[in-house]
Amino acid sequence: MASADGANFESQPKPNWHLVGKVDELKQKPCRKIYMKNGPSLALFYAAPDTFFLTNSSCPHNKGPLEQGDIEDIDGRYHITCPLHFYSFDLTSGMSRSGLVLKTYQTEIRGDDLYALTDHPVSLTR
Repeated sequence: MASADGANFESQPKPNWHLVGKVDELKQKPCRKIYMKNGPSLALFYAAPDTFFLTNSSCPHNKGPLEQGDIEDIDGRYHITCPLHFYSFDLTSGMSRSGLVLKTYQTEIRGDDLYALTDHPVSLTR
């Protein structure tokens, strides 16, 4: 597709609900890296009974591996703390006290399966 000035650009994909996996299997690890086809690596967090959060796996500060971070309850909200420089991000909003924002994605349990609202399909393996 071309813009008015003739430059080519691709349209952004529209987010859709994609199957992540079986809830019982995903509950076995509190943090794990998963993969989005044609997109960034993601971090999936299991924090409470039937509560999952999905974010980009790289910390927006210095690309630290968030799937290796610690989940903490801060003022009644779940946060992930980056293992490199200890920046903390709200797992629902992606906000941090530093002003940095982590990309988050909606998750939804349907029956025995977990789905995520992402631009491309996701997988537990590459």
